[in-house]
Amino acid sequence: MSATPDEEVPDPGCLPAWKVDELPEPQPFTFKNLLKLVGPGLVLAGGAIGTGELIMGPQVAARYQGALLWVALLSILAQVMLNTEVMRYTLCTGEPIMTGFLRCKPGPKFWIGFYILLEFAGWFPTLAGLSAQVLVVAWLRLGPNDPIPVDTVRLVSYIVFLSCAALSLFGKKIFDTVQVVVTGKLIFLLVCMTACSIFFVSGDTWLRVVGGMVDFTRIPRDASGQPDIDWSIVAGLAGFAGVGGLGNLMVSNFVREKGWGMGSKVGVIASATGDHDLTLQHIGVICRPGPETTRRFAGWFKYLLIDQWLLWATGAIIGVLLPCLLGAQYLKIGNVDGSDQWRWAAALAQDIGAVRGPLVGTVILLCALVILIPGQFYVIDATARKWTDVIWSGTDWARKLDTHKANRVYYSIAAAYVTYGLIAFAIPGLSASKMMVIGGSLANLSIAITMIHALLVNRRFLPRSLHPTPLKQALLILSIAFFLVMFGLVVNQKILPLIGFKTV
Repeated sequence: MSATPDEEVPDPGCLPAWKVDELPEPQPFTFKNLLKLVGPGLVLAGGAIGTGELIMGPQVAARYQGALLWVALLSILAQVMLNTEVMRYTLCTGEPIMTGFLRCKPGPKFWIGFYILLEFAGWFPTLAGLSAQVLVVAWLRLGPNDPIPVDTVRLVSYIVFLSCAALSLFGKKIFDTVQVVVTGKLIFLLVCMTACSIFFVSGDTWLRVVGGMVDFTRIPRDASGQPDIDWSIVAGLAGFAGVGGLGNLMVSNFVREKGWGMGSKVGVIASATGDHDLTLQHIGVICRPGPETTRRFAGWFKYLLIDQWLLWATGAIIGVLLPCLLGAQYLKIGNVDGSDQWRWAAALAQDIGAVRGPLVGTVILLCALVILIPGQFYVIDATARKWTDVIWSGTDWARKLDTHKANRVYYSIAAAYVTYGLIAFAIPGLSASKMMVIGGSLANLSIAITMIHALLVNRRFLPRSLHPTPLKQALLILSIAFFLVMFGLVVNQKILPLIGFKTV
């Protein structure tokens, strides 16, 4: 849709109005410029690969021999719909999408409280706890049938969690540190897991797993012919594959940090030891509507599509596929079906090691650590970054702070999150594996809600010429339906029976 000359800047809603400026000219679309500009999708892919891919994926693959893996593929494709829409908002305003949410009625106070409640399970320090399981198994050289010392796992969980929190202190910009850590993680994962999948997985398993990602007709059934599916595990994979929960929203923050579009006019969050001349504006700068803005936006959006489809979606699909191959080939589902949930993260490596030898098992344990520990660092940063932007723009007292002091809010929130995590580890019986199942199930609801909200925000606050197309809106609605169905299946199977309702 082209812009009309008389098109006006939309009403700003429940927050102060944006400044208005010209959308910067994107660099010419060349391979060299593409390499310089990419980043949000790479960071999102590298940071998010973790629980769904390493834990839930192999379990689903082993339990159902490749069937139902299409939920992961559909989840990733649906998340691209969300990612590109939240990036659209930031390209046009320089604000993260959560700030756009706060502009909606009934206002910032309501939406801050709403999203705090929605994300409570996403705050679990799951990846640090899973890392601790791997470290304890590796250090004590435990076999699949050896008992794992729970108190030791808890102690190591504290150490890993606090170490990940300390990483955010370094670098000129916090985003720079995140980008280095998660890029290294992604490269190591792809090289190591690809080699293991090529050399240690049979052709038959490859066919079953790859087929399971596109074959919707394979339904696991019990002896009587009825569907036999644990939806908490399958929906958990859907919720965690790719990113999941409110984690997808971070890609809009990364757009700003990379200086894409209007993000170059807003600023960044400095690290504690970085350049203290870096500033972050409280309110964004919206692009002035007009034909020239529409042309420039199309150039930026081309980079955005490459970033999401080529880097993020491809990386996310490969990140799911490789652990599923190993899980379908080696994971003994009885080792994770029992009451002992304190070794889930190490179960795949233990079972591979029992067949292929201790060296291969150790390599898989190392892969798990490279996935999980940087992943926990990423979660700490993502939580603090997201809520810093919410408070920085959405509260009266924060908008009075000097623009150099955004990192003070960031580290205050990070400290609060770390405190929450330490308390969670102290709850009796709450293993990281249970945190993962709870978080994965609720993640589907969170994604659906944020999709609805992002669509409403872009239609309400962006110039009409920059709205998503009717086709894109239809695809978003289908994606919303998918995640609501995943959440509903878990509620029907697991929650309603607990409160006396008859399930269907």
